[in-house]
Amino acid sequence: MAVEPAQNSHPKVPLFTQSSQYRNWRYSKDGLKRVRQELNVTAVNRVREMLEQERVEEEKEHVNQGEATSSASAPPPPAEVEYLTVSDELSLVTYYIQQVAALCNAFSFPVQVQATAMSYLKRFYLRNTCMDYHPKSVMLTCVFLATKTENYPISIDSFSGKIKTKPEEILSLEFLVSQSLRFEYKVHHAHFAAQGLSLDLQNTPLPPDVVTETDSKAQSYIRHSRLTDVEFIYTPSQIALAAFRLANPAVVDGWLTIKVPEGAPGWREGVKTEEDIQKEELLKVLDEIGQVVTDAIKNPVSKEAVRIVDQRLKFARNPEKDPDSALFKKRKAEEDAEREEKAAAKAAKRPAADDSDVFR
Repeated sequence: MAVEPAQNSHPKVPLFTQSSQYRNWRYSKDGLKRVRQELNVTAVNRVREMLEQERVEEEKEHVNQGEATSSASAPPPPAEVEYLTVSDELSLVTYYIQQVAALCNAFSFPVQVQATAMSYLKRFYLRNTCMDYHPKSVMLTCVFLATKTENYPISIDSFSGKIKTKPEEILSLEFLVSQSLRFEYKVHHAHFAAQGLSLDLQNTPLPPDVVTETDSKAQSYIRHSRLTDVEFIYTPSQIALAAFRLANPAVVDGWLTIKVPEGAPGWREGVKTEEDIQKEELLKVLDEIGQVVTDAIKNPVSKEAVRIVDQRLKFARNPEKDPDSALFKKRKAEEDAEREEKAAAKAAKRPAADDSDVFR
């Protein structure tokens, strides 16, 4: 008697749900707000404390040098500093996300490098604050790191030379950025999902020129979506489909009708099937994404507003991270002294005539 092959009762699991991006970089809208708010509150308290320590160190320096502190040139007291808000930080980061596009275009980097660098920059500031690390510096490191993770390598000398930046300024942040990314470099992008959707549309009765035009417009919407938070809340395929719907609603509605046709098994006139309910929920998600993207297009980040935030950041920056600050110099001197002390103690334990092979 012939044995029928066993039926696989397990439903197919989308590959994206097995990725680190799905596990660690997806949030609800409220969850994302909470993460940023908690990060900002903690940062403000820390920076305020560091500024107070910086003030004490500067006063000591003036006393040691026999100089009087000038009230005109002195920064405002920590209690009077206007620290950055969540909105301020978002504006600043979004502005430098735009600069990622300009920088990648100047180097003729492929879209994959550009999109990944933008994601790295956004993820970095879910773990760090602009008051500790300025986005202008982090942006350069994210772009250079993305060239490596996306297999489009460029030498650090070529990269830094073209943007007139010292190589060490870019490389010094590379480990910190990687650490903030949890060393999870792979990013799933909406433009790849859009390519699959475009191919699928070519198998429909739609004229080829309509598919091409819709795809071109959709890619433009996807580029704008990178300036928003949608990648933290929705899947790449949802973002891609929303972009196509913004480009040509009729095309997507027709495609969905083909995928979930009336008269399919379980369909009855006037009665909603499970597929109908899923379709309604999907359309609601697409509307949400479309609203976020169109809002970003209508209300771009103001360069003047960013300039004002950047001016305030000069007084709200953590002196512990500023190489020119008295606090940074003090900590650096303490670390150097501790390192020398450990080296001296280690040398003292070694016999005076010990010239044996250290590798033996």
